[in-house]
Amino acid sequence: MRIANRKIKINKRFNQRKPYSGHIFFVSKNGFNEGWLKNYSRSGLFIITTAALSVGEIITIALPYVNGKKVKCRGQIIRRTKLGFGIEFFRRRNGINLKIIK
Repeated sequence: MRIANRKIKINKRFNQRKPYSGHIFFVSKNGFNEGWLKNYSRSGLFIITTAALSVGEIITIALPYVNGKKVKCRGQIIRRTKLGFGIEFFRRRNGINLKIIK
């Protein structure tokens, strides 16, 4: 009997991603950057960009509109690809996923 060695893709996301196509701005330790928002969820988003950032870096993102308002939130880069990177938002203790910076 032969057992096939296959990689099984497991979806680790807790929240459903929603596609979005729009310009987005963010600040890292290297300064102001811009990119294209590919998709988002309550817990994170994916930004298409040429900015050279590393996994683990913390950035502040200016989201176009959340609940009818412009908002800034912080997150950490958890995945990097050739196109850009995936961000996981920091969570507040009360369970709300977005950290709004006044």
